[in-house]
Amino acid sequence: MNQEEEMVSAIESTVTFWDGSHRSLDSPERLIPFGSSSVQHGTAVFEGIRCYSTSTGPALFRLEEHLTRLLESARLIGIRHDYDLERLRSAVLRATVASRLSDCYVRPGLFATAPELSIDLGRVEFTLGVEVWPIAPDAHTDASKPEGTQLTISAWDRPLPSSFPSRAKAVGTYVTSALAKTSAVDAGYDDAIQLDPLSGRVAEATVSNIFLVRDGVVRTPWLSDSILEGITRDSVLALTGELGIPTCEEPVEVADLWSADEVFLTGTASELVPVSSIDDHHYPANSPVFQAISEAYEGAATGKDFDWLNWLTPVPADTVATAR
Repeated sequence: MNQEEEMVSAIESTVTFWDGSHRSLDSPERLIPFGSSSVQHGTAVFEGIRCYSTSTGPALFRLEEHLTRLLESARLIGIRHDYDLERLRSAVLRATVASRLSDCYVRPGLFATAPELSIDLGRVEFTLGVEVWPIAPDAHTDASKPEGTQLTISAWDRPLPSSFPSRAKAVGTYVTSALAKTSAVDAGYDDAIQLDPLSGRVAEATVSNIFLVRDGVVRTPWLSDSILEGITRDSVLALTGELGIPTCEEPVEVADLWSADEVFLTGTASELVPVSSIDDHHYPANSPVFQAISEAYEGAATGKDFDWLNWLTPVPADTVATAR
């Protein structure tokens, strides 16, 4: 089980919206045809967004940034659609309200619903879908936090930038992530680190960005080395600035991982996860820089601190219950 699966407390989503309309869980209209281009060829783009319970009600974390990236992903791979930022925002809010959940994981995506076998995206009609999953009730407690994840350097590199735009969060490219993840788990690890195919430098984990700490300085691979420009990654970069922690985006060699004092992963569903080992190299359990950043992230996500960053979009509280 990966960090994302641990945070999401149900295999099946709570609510489904297609094109702004609710689909009941037992409705055949909720199903995507096997012949859909998105199923057959991976031609779909998506986002994962967290909704947190705050003192003023539920709020979506960095909604605007996620939806902007969804539109950019569609543009990069040539998906044509009629949605703008306002329509996307409205659909995500409606789906979140309908779920009646305060802590949840929201996944909007643009996908093909017609059983049309074509890789000519100009012929395919794409529809917006939004799914909502509950988050495990104890996800924010210390007892639920992993002691550390065990990684290995994967033989499966990230896709070449000339083969696929690395900044697009698209379904098809996750096959490479699945290869690396499955191989790592089969070998007894939790996850894998994938390398840039041209430079051989560190890129990211299979569904997470990676950070390392050496002598109090936080480093993360720069965007040139085939990484997805993660929203949580960007949040960490902003928070280290707020905390006064020296941080840089730069090339990261595999050897830099061995000399690091701390290593951690970032992602929307898993938030921040410490790394306990990479292959045969182990890291100390004490990780003060990670701990400081993790606490700041939780404060920002739940509205307890850093409210001036304007990262939270309130969900209409009068129609949301704390549990379904």
